[in-house]
Amino acid sequence: MGLRPGDLNLASQADMASIGEAPYEYLEVLRREAPVWWNPPPPVEHMHVPCTGFWVLSRYDDVDAVSKDPARFSAWENSVLWVDVQQNPIALQAQRSGLMGMDPPQHTSYRRLLQPGMTPRRIAALEPFIEAEAANVVAELAAKDRAEFVFEAAAELPMILLCQMMGVPQEQRREYLRIANNVANVEFAENFEHTMFELYLFLDDLVKNSGDLDSDTMLSKYTHGEVDGRSLTPDEITQFFVTLSIAGHETTRNTTAHFVRLMDEHPDQKALLLEDLDGRLPNAIEEVLRYSPPVMQFCRTATEDVEMEGATITKGDKVYLSYISANRDAEVFDDPNRFDILRPNASSHLAFGAGPHFCLGASVARTQLRCLLSELYRRLPDLTLAEPYTPMGSVWFNAITEMPVLTCPHAAASGVGSGSEGSSS
Repeated sequence: MGLRPGDLNLASQADMASIGEAPYEYLEVLRREAPVWWNPPPPVEHMHVPCTGFWVLSRYDDVDAVSKDPARFSAWENSVLWVDVQQNPIALQAQRSGLMGMDPPQHTSYRRLLQPGMTPRRIAALEPFIEAEAANVVAELAAKDRAEFVFEAAAELPMILLCQMMGVPQEQRREYLRIANNVANVEFAENFEHTMFELYLFLDDLVKNSGDLDSDTMLSKYTHGEVDGRSLTPDEITQFFVTLSIAGHETTRNTTAHFVRLMDEHPDQKALLLEDLDGRLPNAIEEVLRYSPPVMQFCRTATEDVEMEGATITKGDKVYLSYISANRDAEVFDDPNRFDILRPNASSHLAFGAGPHFCLGASVARTQLRCLLSELYRRLPDLTLAEPYTPMGSVWFNAITEMPVLTCPHAAASGVGSGSEGSSS
């Protein structure tokens, strides 16, 4: 018997771990049979904050519409997380200090501070730096016969660029990278409060010592900028950069890993890509974002009673926006479970969200992905998985925690190469 609505709890780590990947099959059932489905609280409280349950939206049009309706579906009211943050005033205030936890017009004012750094002209000016750093990352990877791709390659470029754009001093970047990578796995950390507090203290120190930074950095813009005629407090600035430290590299790191995984699993698509790397890479990136979006969901809270798809969403209810489900909706994407790098409407995906909260760094992420993957497949066209990858099994992210690769599989198989994994001695 196949899956039925209610067979999986999307807030349960145990349920996510039991299926070993993102819940595509279950969400297909919801799209077909229960497009607005009440998901009850998981059996145990998550991350020490209770969950009261939430409505799962699984169809593209519903996810898109709610994303564009902040008046009725608020990010500020009870955060963008499915946990009931209102029961923890400190956590709620922290969420509201970041862009993701704001609604217009406050969100619009804060976003305007950073928008100049994300213009096409600014990104074009950054591109030579991104290309050079991408070349360095790939060169280090190419020097090995075998490597762990996620944290030895995919995680490097987004953190280097985030440090550059934020204004993290060179001597502190390695420490920031260590802390940020720990936070990426905070869902499974034994002491997540300590991990988050370590990040907060690091960023708080940066903010308090940012007076002499280049005025073109994000730290400087927030430190010296004003919102509606008011300077931001150090705590507001720090909380914003805590959020950015998580969101600012997850998309690129996980999309890079999924790109390599999918090319390995679909050799026909990889052959198409390599036939015209420059011409086909941009759309291939969009198809990976559609097919395996790195962020599975965010939530909103209903500010009034709303009827949707025959269900009544009550004021105060959480609404779970399933991006991974929306991106597989057959009403929008033909044969949605097929991976096709030539798909004409691949860029219609919702991996970067929609509406006021459309990802501010989407253009930067796309540029990073294009620069890194172009260099990767130009230099290492035979890159392949050495063994099965390890999915995170997360309730938040469609992430890969470990993915060993062979950079030159033919040489490794014959014992030729400099790395110990490929040596015959």
